[in-house]
Amino acid sequence: MFLAAYYPALKILVGKWAHSAEYNHAFFIVPIIGYIIWLKRDEIKRLPLQLSSLGLLLLLGSSLLYFFSLLTQVQTIIALSCYLTIIGSLIFLFGVRIISLLFTPLLLLLLLIPVPDQVYTRLTFPLQLEVSKISEMILRAMNVSILREGNIMSIPGKSFEVVEACSGLRSMIALSTLSILIGYFMLRRTTSRLILLAASIPTAILVNICRVTVMILLYHFFQIDLGAGIRHTSLGIIIFGAALGLLLLTERILEYWENRK
Repeated sequence: MFLAAYYPALKILVGKWAHSAEYNHAFFIVPIIGYIIWLKRDEIKRLPLQLSSLGLLLLLGSSLLYFFSLLTQVQTIIALSCYLTIIGSLIFLFGVRIISLLFTPLLLLLLLIPVPDQVYTRLTFPLQLEVSKISEMILRAMNVSILREGNIMSIPGKSFEVVEACSGLRSMIALSTLSILIGYFMLRRTTSRLILLAASIPTAILVNICRVTVMILLYHFFQIDLGAGIRHTSLGIIIFGAALGLLLLTERILEYWENRK
């Protein structure tokens, strides 16, 4: 019944994951969510069945929200109502304790709900400008002649645009999800996991500043153009690998701190 009723929501989610570079990792994360729940199967079995009125109210509320969102066709609310129905069903059957037991997989699932396009644009543009400003400061410190107009950076012979992909928000979404997974499997303390999650945000911004700076420096000194094509994609993969390396280094430091404690 759930699959039949929420087929439109699931179709929207899968379509968004398939066609959005920000959420392609969802197809990798969903099986991991299932695996985490499978690991907790014995703990779930030990929970007594207790029909909760709070869960029933949340279930009814999420169903009404779903019908409303289908009429308005607001995709984010459609997906969110599907998520709230899952939460309500769990609380209705097992009580509030099930939420703390399945907190990590439920959080990962929440992060797979796409941000509305209007909100994404509002978040992206300020980040584009900040990345451009900081990159400009670094390049000027290295005696590179550069002119910046908004997110357009010009050097003799070529102009570079700091596009949405270079804002850091795309990397932020993926790295925050990965930091939750790494923290769950490799760290023991909640404080350490929260620090790792918080570290993913500046890490994403930092590596994208490096991406823009390196791209302009390579053209300025060696006339190597990484602004488009397979070279640009390869640079993006290398930069994301560096971000993941920084995240793993942070995890190792936190793990060492935990062992010292």
